[in-house]
Amino acid sequence: MTTPGQAPVASVAEAAERSHFALRRAVVDVAMGLLHAGVLSHSGHADLSARVGPDVVLIATLNRTRDLVPDDLAVVRLDGSVAEGDLGGMSTEVVAMHVEVYRARPQAGAVIHTHSPHLLAFALAGRPLPARYEPLPRLGQAEEVPVAPPAPVAACIELIKARPGTQAVLLGGHGVLAFGPDTETTVSLLVALEEAAEAELRTAVLGRLSGPPGTLHIWGMAAGERCAMVAGYPGTRGDDHVDAYPRAGPVGAGAADATGQRPAPAG
Repeated sequence: MTTPGQAPVASVAEAAERSHFALRRAVVDVAMGLLHAGVLSHSGHADLSARVGPDVVLIATLNRTRDLVPDDLAVVRLDGSVAEGDLGGMSTEVVAMHVEVYRARPQAGAVIHTHSPHLLAFALAGRPLPARYEPLPRLGQAEEVPVAPPAPVAACIELIKARPGTQAVLLGGHGVLAFGPDTETTVSLLVALEEAAEAELRTAVLGRLSGPPGTLHIWGMAAGERCAMVAGYPGTRGDDHVDAYPRAGPVGAGAADATGQRPAPAG
């Protein structure tokens, strides 16, 4: 028997179970949103975690080979031990990377690690990602995204501690790590970061970066014609030329004058 206004114990337990399942379902929905956004690598690989208590998080690995379901998420304590479920082959290093971010950033509510292709290009090149894309400051990334050494995890965490203004870190030779107050914001940040990386790379090709000015000359891309390009990306000299296609045919490489300009066709 219960007193007026007191819920039966069974009802409290059921409500807690429903709430726990709802949290799992919400994390799964957000994870699948990453797939649908088209910001993942061809394999669709991503690791995603969300805080569900002061010292516990839900964590899972996402890929294109199967659908993620709520039961796939494991409950992990911030000491790295598994409280519930199965990590599904996730490495201890990846688990440590997630939980250490929560320890370093107590306000973080979600952490996402991906191999998003354009961000991966910056990570492989060891170049920080500028924060020039307008959505980034609104999502908490008002400064450039720094690059952490490829290993160990401790080096990445030290960089996060040293850069309190960043909500993301490029993992040298690996990918990107983004974190935020909740899953929705963190996914939005990850999407904006990948868009920014793609835009920066396209801008570099167009030779319009605000860094050291450069010029761009693209000559016929058809077979047998020469393509010479100078991109204004930081670290690229204004006198560099990349021959993407060897010259062939009756008109030789001498068709370009000393300035690198192709003479106008006769007639």
